Amino acid sequence: MPTQSATTYRVLVSTDLGGDPDDIQSLIHLLHYSDILKLEGILSTAGPGSIPQADNVREWVRRVDLDHLREAGYPELMRETAVLPLVQQGALAARAPGPDGATDGSRWLIECAHAADPAGQNRPLWVLVWGSLTDVAQALHDDPTIADKIRIYYIGSTNTTNDPASRDFVFAGLADKWPGLWWIENGILPRLSHDTFRGYYQGGDQEGEWGNIAFIDRVIRGRGTDHNGEFAEKLGDAFPVATWPQGSLKEGDSPTFLYLLSPVIGGVGDVDDPTGESWGGQFRRPYSEYPNYYTDLDASAEECQATI
Repeated sequence: MPTQSATTYRVLVSTDLGGDPDDIQSLIHLLHYSDILKLEGILSTAGPGSIPQADNVREWVRRVDLDHLREAGYPELMRETAVLPLVQQGALAARAPGPDGATDGSRWLIECAHAADPAGQNRPLWVLVWGSLTDVAQALHDDPTIADKIRIYYIGSTNTTNDPASRDFVFAGLADKWPGLWWIENGILPRLSHDTFRGYYQGGDQEGEWGNIAFIDRVIRGRGTDHNGEFAEKLGDAFPVATWPQGSLKEGDSPTFLYLLSPVIGGVGDVDDPTGESWGGQFRRPYSEYPNYYTDLDASAEECQATI
C-alpha cells in the first residue's frame, strides 16, 4: 500500500486490458499507488487477443474502490471520480498510423503531453504501454512535437508482433523526426530472446505465500470491497488469474511502474538512468545516435530477467 512521499509522477497508461487478465492485475496494483503515480490518462487500446473496451477498464477502476481505501487511511490516493474520466477508448485493432487513424485515446495522449504540469515542475508525462504501440504511434504521427514531452516505457515482445507497423514507425522516427525521444523498449524481438519483463513472474522466491499462485490464495482472496453492493464479489475474490502461466499472479506489465516506484519506495535506481539497477529492470543504450533509446541488456533472457 502507499507510503507518504513528496515524489510523484505524471502517468498515462495504454492498456490492452481485455485479453490476458494480467493487465487487470497490473491496473489494480497501480491504482493502489496512485498517491505517487498520478494518472492523467488510461487508454483502452489494441493488443494480442484483446477486445479493448473502455467500459471494461472503468469497471475495474470501480472495483478497486479507491474512495474506500482513502477513508481507510490512504487519503493521498486519487479519487474514483478523478480517475474514471481519464479512461479513453483507443484503437480497436492493430494498424499502422495514418491521416485518418486518430482515436479518442491518441487525441487524449496529445492533450496530456501538452498540458501544464499540475505540480508546476515541468515534469515529463510517463507513457506506460501495456499493449501494442498503436495509439502512441498515432499520437506521434499526428503531433511529433509531443516527443520531447513524454517518456515511454513499452512492454514489447508479443505486443510488438501484434502490431509491428506501429512499433517500426516509432523506431524509424528516431532517425529524423524525434531523435531525442525517451523510450525504454522492454522485450525486443525475437520474442523470448530477452524479455526482461518476464523476470517479474518467472523465477524469484516462490516459497510460501510468495509463490505466484499461493500469493493470490493467501493474500488477495477475500480482500477489498464489493463497492457498496455494486458487485457480487469483493475485489479480492473477483481478482482474475493469468491465462499463462495458468492460474498465476503474472502482472507482466507492472515493471513499467515499478521502474518509477523503485527509487521512491525501495531506494533503488534513478528514473533518469535506465542503465542502472531498478525494480523495473536494467537496460542498455544500443545506439549512440539515439541517446534516450534503451533496450534489454545484451545478455541471455535469464540474465535480463534477473535484473527485476
